[in-house]
Amino acid sequence: MTLAALEMHLADAMAERLAALAADDGAPVFAAVLSALDAAVLTAWPKTPAALVLPISDEAESSTTGRVESAPVQHVVRIGVSVMVAAPNDRGGVRGRERLSALLARARQALAGWAPAGQREVLSFRRGRLVSLEDGRLQWLDEYEIRRVARAGVVEAE
Repeated sequence: MTLAALEMHLADAMAERLAALAADDGAPVFAAVLSALDAAVLTAWPKTPAALVLPISDEAESSTTGRVESAPVQHVVRIGVSVMVAAPNDRGGVRGRERLSALLARARQALAGWAPAGQREVLSFRRGRLVSLEDGRLQWLDEYEIRRVARAGVVEAE
């Protein structure tokens, strides 16, 4: 599997895990869980609360320039989970913050420390940040990472 394929595989697995989250009443936690490749993401905000899962980066931990093609290099693959909530008529942002905080807690509980099928390593939470706060809508981005050893850009077989 190439590293690019691994990024998409991880994003898909994470999206499936988030889509399966259920509230106490059995209803889905997120009204929409989308892929970064979903065309709807580019045109309009989805029904909220929503999560958008997208590959962010693949970084080698050391230079690959002087290495022979078959030498192993440790890579860090980062996947983002953007959580979006609507909070209309919430001038102080109290309801929006409370909703966002609860959703982030559920997502982090489901993803941090979880090993997707076929992976030996677990996802680690790296950081989170506010992306947007406008027109009664909040968007937050959490970054997760997984470390892999690769040879010439190809992930070693499990």
